[in-house]
Amino acid sequence: MTNESQPASARHPPLRVLSVDGGGYLGLATAAFLSAVERHFGTRTSDRFDLFCGTSTGAIIALALAAGKTADEVVSLYEALGRDVFWNPWRIVHILRKARGLFAARYDNKVLALALEDAFGTTSLGDLHGRQKLALITAFNVSTGRPRLFKTDHSPRLTTDAAYLLRDVALASAAAPTYLPLVALRSPSSGASELFCDGGVFANHPALLGYVEAISELRVPPEQVSVLSVSTPRFSSAEHDASRSWFAQLGPINKLLLKRGVLLWGSKLATIFIDASADASHQTVARLAAVGRSRYVRISMTAAAGLEMDLATPQTTNTLKLVGTTEANRNEVRDILAPFFVG
Repeated sequence: MTNESQPASARHPPLRVLSVDGGGYLGLATAAFLSAVERHFGTRTSDRFDLFCGTSTGAIIALALAAGKTADEVVSLYEALGRDVFWNPWRIVHILRKARGLFAARYDNKVLALALEDAFGTTSLGDLHGRQKLALITAFNVSTGRPRLFKTDHSPRLTTDAAYLLRDVALASAAAPTYLPLVALRSPSSGASELFCDGGVFANHPALLGYVEAISELRVPPEQVSVLSVSTPRFSSAEHDASRSWFAQLGPINKLLLKRGVLLWGSKLATIFIDASADASHQTVARLAAVGRSRYVRISMTAAAGLEMDLATPQTTNTLKLVGTTEANRNEVRDILAPFFVG
């Protein structure tokens, strides 16, 4: 049989996509999850996947793995980031930072920038492509008002991003509004300076983007695509009358809550937007994968009480590592992960 007469699936090797959600310091649980998976299967995540997709904290994890780091190294990176970036020595400091977030970014990004420089050095997206690893990282271009996908030059149509440094792309993708300042990057191709913020404002769950990239840009037959999507621990956004305090159920207070504005919505407003888009992306890629006979696995972790995306105390650090490790050690999770990490 000639190569031309073979089915497309036989002519194209399988492509494995790793997608990592955003979520600030909650990404430590994701790193701990992957670290436990690597220990169990005796392999490195960086060796098992071809296309690495990430948003915000997921961008840092995805780029670190694509650059060849082990998940254990990513765990160590996050523990250091937590201490240095989200510096909240006392609970009152964290509360004051929340108040500051109404008017300015809660944290400076200088420490994060230095940490990313130390982690990635001068490695560029082009260097990733050179080691046969592909990347798709989300950010939002505030200058143009449009979503921005930073990609390795993995098709003839992609020729603009190879010179971007991983540290700069990660910093831009992680610039969560109200938490960290906007990031200015100069385009290597045009020389224009552009402002970016967190890609989570439009794609906190980038698996759908990765799946479409594999099929449309890389021209991989759907049945040859496998996608593993890993969430950070998520909180429920549901509101139940029974869960409200007696004070909140008073008539005037209840009416105020129904008519709430930005101040009363608080950070929950962003959480709802992010979680809703993530759920929609999950349902969409699951249906597309079913139609295309692709493999799609979504690992969802539930946040424990006391966790927040910018709280990095010794207690929360231990809890996040425990959440990720516990999820990875479940037999049913190991079973569904085996096709990605064995063979």
